[in-house]
Amino acid sequence: MISMMWKMLISSFGCESRPLIIRYYCHEHLRVSIIDGNSEKECRSRALESVKFGYVVGSCNGLIFLSRTGMDLYDVDNHSNKHVVLNPNSKNIGVTIINGPSGGGTLCGFFFHPKAKECRIISVRQSNNNHFEYHLYLFGEKRWRRTKKPHFSYGPDIRQRSLNFETRIDDRPAIANDALHWYISIVGEIMVFDVITEDFSTKPHPIVVDKGGGCHLQHLSVKDNQLCFCYVGREDQSMEIWILEDYTNWSWTRKYVVDLNWDLNKYPSGANIMSADFFGGVRVICIQKNELVLFWKQRGMFSYRLDKNTVKRIRLRKSDMDWPMPDYDWLCGFQAYHPFQSINELTLL
Repeated sequence: MISMMWKMLISSFGCESRPLIIRYYCHEHLRVSIIDGNSEKECRSRALESVKFGYVVGSCNGLIFLSRTGMDLYDVDNHSNKHVVLNPNSKNIGVTIINGPSGGGTLCGFFFHPKAKECRIISVRQSNNNHFEYHLYLFGEKRWRRTKKPHFSYGPDIRQRSLNFETRIDDRPAIANDALHWYISIVGEIMVFDVITEDFSTKPHPIVVDKGGGCHLQHLSVKDNQLCFCYVGREDQSMEIWILEDYTNWSWTRKYVVDLNWDLNKYPSGANIMSADFFGGVRVICIQKNELVLFWKQRGMFSYRLDKNTVKRIRLRKSDMDWPMPDYDWLCGFQAYHPFQSINELTLL
């Protein structure tokens, strides 16, 4: 069960309305902390000490799901797809070790099922007929099973690390309206997984992308339980944010335009500002109410107020992983942290 100490953790950040951000990096072992914009608290769970390399897959109802799959090249016994779910406010309790599905697969989501009242994991692997097969982990039954309609024509975008050929989902799903959403770059559409019916489908995104010009950023996020699409074109110095205001009719509205041409004296960058990929270093972490949280590689983390068009730096604690390197996106990362919905609903651990 989730400890009541979790409520103390949330209140200890001082302001529940601020977005909470998970930060992770690998130095000797996986380290995880939570940022609220003003402070940073490190998770002291002993479970992290056994993860030499790993990454955070996602969070759900106050829990963090991380994977150590295939990360240690020199550990010949580390081929069993071990994953860890933990309560970041606990040092040695509230930890669950999960084996991956039989036959393998790539983790692509961690979500709360509103009817089963439990968190679930979704995994994908490519089948022999060039379709994709999906499996769910049910925490209540402690087992993997195939989704009700397990095969679909598409899978989430996957990237591969050249060092050890490890694969990961390129981005985490945006979860809204009891569905998981991934942007599928190969077809330029949004793949949808309904967590209730377990049906898959594809839907159009709001922007027609010039394939010749390309873009710096196409990212799905959620704002106030509405799906949103963030876009930075190849020639742009601003970010468009589109909101799916009518989910039933799939109707998008361009709601915000975020100016990214910031004062370099005030917000200096370690990257070459004349590079064509300078704006390609922008990562959308989350959007909560009117606060957009961005991480800009070699520049820092920032809070942008959508209602006031103002930007403010979020101070990060220095780490040994701050210096730029080719494996940055594999060994470090940020993502939104999702606190519990209702402590009475959770029967996960």
